[in-house]
Amino acid sequence: MKVLMVHDYLRPPSGENTVFEQERQLLESKGHSVLSYTRQNSEINGMTIVGKTMIPLRAVWSRIDYEEIRVLAERERPDVAHFHNIFPLVSPSAYRACKNAGIPVVQTLHHFRIVCPGALLFREGSVCEECSGMRFLPGILHGCYRDSSLQTAGMAAIVYFHRMIRTWQNCVDLYIVLSDFALDTYVRLGFPSRSFYVKTNFLQEPVEPTYEDLGYGIYIGRIGEEKGIPSLLDALRMCPELPFKIIGDGPLKEYLVRKIEEYQLENVEYLGVKNHSQCMEHLLKARFLVLASLWYEGVPMVLLEAMSAGKPAVVSNIGVMSEMVKDGVNGFVFTPGADNELAKIMKILNTDPAQAERMGQKGRTIFEEKYTRDVNYQMIMDAYTRAIDLHNGKTKESR
Repeated sequence: MKVLMVHDYLRPPSGENTVFEQERQLLESKGHSVLSYTRQNSEINGMTIVGKTMIPLRAVWSRIDYEEIRVLAERERPDVAHFHNIFPLVSPSAYRACKNAGIPVVQTLHHFRIVCPGALLFREGSVCEECSGMRFLPGILHGCYRDSSLQTAGMAAIVYFHRMIRTWQNCVDLYIVLSDFALDTYVRLGFPSRSFYVKTNFLQEPVEPTYEDLGYGIYIGRIGEEKGIPSLLDALRMCPELPFKIIGDGPLKEYLVRKIEEYQLENVEYLGVKNHSQCMEHLLKARFLVLASLWYEGVPMVLLEAMSAGKPAVVSNIGVMSEMVKDGVNGFVFTPGADNELAKIMKILNTDPAQAERMGQKGRTIFEEKYTRDVNYQMIMDAYTRAIDLHNGKTKESR
């Protein structure tokens, strides 16, 4: 099969970038011919003032990318085009380029951009679904995209414009969502399509599990409000005996450093930004991973990495994470924002390494059943086949 893969690289670290690269490598390893059309958001840094001013218009309709993708599709005749991130440098115009070339289109929905201008369904410390039905006025009033009502209005206009010309409905044959929870959320919020396929993320090269540890807990990820960083720090104040490492970067980095000092958290070590191999080295030596998120995660790659490494995960009971982590089996779940609950769980794992090891072993078993490259490959092929059948009118919309 010949596959055209399209992606606008986000600034790292980015789970979407990782998924795109892993799926491309997986297809190539199975003998498929993969064409890649990519842009880099880092290109924006080198643009002139005029070029940066034109980005919102480009996000509505990129003539350059439309023509380049159309020519590529007509010349190479791929069996299917698979899109990941398209904002802001590619734009939904790329779908229509493929449609006009007669190429079936698949779009992986990594986040909720099309039903939420801010993409996260998160505002002021909690889940927000006020723009349900794709009525974006609440998001505009609150400035949910980059804390700007003007920029939010621009993003809402892009989504609404393409709904009016039926791009979402007619130019994408199949949407891949990462979980049953994500599918139900898109439907509930009025997404203008019913052609979905549930396919989770996977790890191309999982690490070998290590059940021994050095006794510390770990957080690896974005240092942001939606990740529950304040709640995590409050919980760690109640666990002075627990060594804990934090790796990552983000808008709350200065807050994190300040609070570690203010709270005198001598047990907490902030390691800053590390590359992937360094993150895995620290994860393999940890006793457990914590994800205290307050928003609807996709399928966190770091959670898959913890499962593959044989480490139990402590996650907030929200969205897909409670599907991936079964309470008391391969980790624990707690109420989002409940620092008392989180502290209690971390204390249990701190004093019971045998239980942590049993949970880690179960997590590895679940990983091998659901999140390996071979399992995911079959799902990708099934999704492509369905998209081609939908494009050719051989089947109806399906979930």
